[in-house]
Amino acid sequence: MNLDALLNHFGLAAHPFARAVPEAGLLRHRSFTEALTRLTLAVDTRTPALLTAEPGLGKSTLLGVFADSIDRSKTRLVYTALCSCGPYGLVGQLAVRYGVPPRRSAAQTALGVLDELSRSDRTEILILDEAHRLPDTSLDELRLLSNLDFDRTPPFALLLVGQCGLRERLTEPAHASLAQRLAIRSSMGPLSESESADYLDRRLRAVGARATLFRPTAAAGIFEKTGGVPRKINNLATASLLAAASRGRKHIDHQDVDDAAFDQENN
Repeated sequence: MNLDALLNHFGLAAHPFARAVPEAGLLRHRSFTEALTRLTLAVDTRTPALLTAEPGLGKSTLLGVFADSIDRSKTRLVYTALCSCGPYGLVGQLAVRYGVPPRRSAAQTALGVLDELSRSDRTEILILDEAHRLPDTSLDELRLLSNLDFDRTPPFALLLVGQCGLRERLTEPAHASLAQRLAIRSSMGPLSESESADYLDRRLRAVGARATLFRPTAAAGIFEKTGGVPRKINNLATASLLAAASRGRKHIDHQDVDDAAFDQENN
């Protein structure tokens, strides 16, 4: 069954569990709302912040909502997912992003970046995503950048974002100086069982569903098998829709979820 046939069967206007999340389908659950509030506070106070989340919990969605909430006429947001900084190092890469000519040393280049940002008439936000993949040398450069000016009012808001292993790395003595400066910290967790059911319903109604398609036992089965991880929910819910449609049903039962999970595990 192709996508058009699946959507037509359930009377949907678009794929309900696609990666892109329409505003009507966004579930601002407790963990999401708390993380967004802390990121906003970090920018308002220019306090360096750390956000961590395991894969599939909606970190990219959160950052997208955060970026959309910013007044771009008064703000410059630089987002980069630097997992390898190459021969120029982290500071060198950031200098390129800000249009600052690299200098003889990383320290001099960092001073140039900070000078550029301090003269800006906008709120400067730097998001370093996938930071758990940065090598130790890059984290040390970030410490160097923070040491140069973060004891005064910082010229930019730093948001360091990555998987939970980043927190463990920051506990190492070599990164103690950087860790101490990340005063605002937040993490995203999985959905609760009730949030998982709300998530399913909201995503479906956002694309035209007029009724709750997942029976309570099916929604409970989705939560049990995915642990409330949104990306896993998306995959299993899509497979469950296919299983139900193949049987000619307009609702998803627990058996459809079981069959979909079995197919995923054995293919």
